Amino acid sequence: VGAGYAKAGYIPIVDTFGQFGVTKGNLPLTMAALSQAPVIAIFSHVGFQDAADGASHQATTYFAAVSAIPHTVAIAPSCAGEADALMYEAIKRYAEDRKAGRDGENYIFFVGRENYPIHWIEGAEYPWGKAQVIREGSDVVLVGCGPLLSKAVQAGELLAEKGVNATVISNPFINRVDLETIAPLVSAANGRVVTIEDHQVSCGMGSQLSHALSRNGSSHRVVSLGIEGEFGQSAYMAEHLYQRHGLTAEKMAEAAQGLIVS
Repeated sequence: VGAGYAKAGYIPIVDTFGQFGVTKGNLPLTMAALSQAPVIAIFSHVGFQDAADGASHQATTYFAAVSAIPHTVAIAPSCAGEADALMYEAIKRYAEDRKAGRDGENYIFFVGRENYPIHWIEGAEYPWGKAQVIREGSDVVLVGCGPLLSKAVQAGELLAEKGVNATVISNPFINRVDLETIAPLVSAANGRVVTIEDHQVSCGMGSQLSHALSRNGSSHRVVSLGIEGEFGQSAYMAEHLYQRHGLTAEKMAEAAQGLIVS
C-alpha cells in the first residue's frame, strides 16, 4: 500500500512492530525499492523491547533483514530528539529526491519503547548520516545504538571511575557507517572497540561497523555484545532480558578492560 501511495505522488510513512516489519514486510520493502517507490517506515518494539509478548514478537534480526536491500537505509535512533530530527530529514530528502527526478531510498527507522531519553547531549544537532560522540577518550571506543546506547553511556561512566577514558559513540546509521567520525576515534584508541546492541551478534550493528572499518583499512579489535544465536524469552521488562543475555553496562566495561590489558 505504501509503495502504491509513493507511485501516486505521496510520501508514504508506514509503521508496525519490528518483528512484523522485517519478516512479512521484507518482500514489500524490497519491491518498493526495486519499483522506484520507496517508503519511510517506523518499526517499533525492536529486540527485547517487546519483552512481555515473548520470542514470537521479538525482532532480533532486524538490521540483518534490511541492511542488504538495495537503496535502503537502516536507522536506529537512541533518543527522542534524534528520532524527531532524522525523521524530519528523511521526509525532506524524500521530497528533494522526487523533485529532482531521483528514485530515492527506503528509510527504515528502528525504535524501542522503554526509557527513551529526550536527548543525550543538551542542544545536540543530528546531521544526516553522522554518528554522535557522547564523550571522548583515548583508551577504548564504546559504540551503541538504539535502546542500548544507554548501556554504552553507563559503561563509559563505570570505566571513568576506574581511570579508563572511553569514547562513547551513538551509531544510528547502521548500513551507512560514518567512518569520517568513527575511524579516527578508533585509531586514537589503538583500535580497541566494544559494541552493544539489541540484536543478534551475527550481521548486526557491530559486525557491519567492523566490516566498514576493515574496508577502510582501519586496524581494530572488536568485542561485540549482542544476542548470541538464540531466540528471546518472555519477561516483564526488557531490562530483565538484557541482564539474562549479558547486555549490561558492567559487561561492556568488563569487555573494554579486557581489550586494554590484552
